[in-house]
Amino acid sequence: MEKRFLSIAAFLFVIATAEAKSGVVRGQYSYADKNMKGLKVWVVNKQDTAKLDKKGRFKLKNVDLDKDTLFFESIQNQSIVVPLEGNSIVNIIRNEQKTEILLSKEERRPTSTYGGIIYTKAELEQTGETFVLNAVLVKSPHKAASSFFMSNTPLYFVDGVEVASLDIPVKEVAYVEVVKATNAASSAFGVRGANGAILVTTDVKWKSADKGQ
Repeated sequence: MEKRFLSIAAFLFVIATAEAKSGVVRGQYSYADKNMKGLKVWVVNKQDTAKLDKKGRFKLKNVDLDKDTLFFESIQNQSIVVPLEGNSIVNIIRNEQKTEILLSKEERRPTSTYGGIIYTKAELEQTGETFVLNAVLVKSPHKAASSFFMSNTPLYFVDGVEVASLDIPVKEVAYVEVVKATNAASSAFGVRGANGAILVTTDVKWKSADKGQ
């Protein structure tokens, strides 16, 4: 009976652990050019603790980004409590008059597969364009000089599959790799790749790859 109880308890522990969205939280606590070295930050109701360096920078590992709350040690009789709510970057800017807390998500940056230029969704959204191809045309610093964007059409790929046109919305994209018309592109894609290529990875594919890791 005891063994059965222990087995059930272990099983429930594994489930609870698997559901936690564990990650790394990093950031900086700035206070009027003060030396912040040694000030502590920890996860509420846990033993995970970190010390700030002299510039107020810190990093905490194994944090549940959705549920955990950070507690910053009191300085001049003011402690700071920060619920993460899915964010992984915490920046606190403080002076004698006010305290500003800035939360954001750290964007996972993909690496180039073919030596091209990587544009993340956030970077493409900054263009104000709705569709990927238009956003890439705005972002590329080489568009005026390269035949890549003129009469010679590049190859288009979405999640590794070649497509005839690139009418995919920016909101569905995780990132785009733009491979210019170079000898390297010809080597990677053959004769048809002589005009370069645009390779789109969607959010669905990106998240699926994350789960497989």
